[in-house]
Amino acid sequence: MKTAKTILAAAFMLLLATMAHAQLSIPGTRYTFALDNDEWRYLRTFKMDDGATTYLYCYVGEVLLDAAGDTVLPFLRIFVKDRYDDDLYQFVYERYEEQPYQSLREWTKGDGLPKSGGIGYEGMYTRIGEQTDYHFLMTYFRDKRTVVEFRLETTRETYEDMEVKFKNIISSVK
Repeated sequence: MKTAKTILAAAFMLLLATMAHAQLSIPGTRYTFALDNDEWRYLRTFKMDDGATTYLYCYVGEVLLDAAGDTVLPFLRIFVKDRYDDDLYQFVYERYEEQPYQSLREWTKGDGLPKSGGIGYEGMYTRIGEQTDYHFLMTYFRDKRTVVEFRLETTRETYEDMEVKFKNIISSVK
């Protein structure tokens, strides 16, 4: 009898977990964010040569197609760099040099930024050689000596389909 109750309780908790939003920690920081369990999947972690780590999630909620009929996979990339002592704007500039973009909007309060502050961007870029336009929401913030780039991205053609989901995720950073 106790085993049946345990199994039933575990099944109920699993059902709740799949229905609820997953509250996830940003590694190396005290910050969390929320993803819908049914729509996003963790893909992998990349350790970079400079000591930074990138965590990659992919949107699988529905199939998104571009005008050519190709499948588009929106993603969430969390770039974390430990022991970064320069100014946050310097970090933003360094990341910009690695992948330049056109800023459509910049903010320094609200919308996914901790109360302690940070920098947020909505922007676009075209990947060289692909001729595909990408649209993203991105925030930069720090937790002591750790800096974070939190970025949600998809193609320009599918951004409208993802905009509300992106804004919900980015505003869940706490």
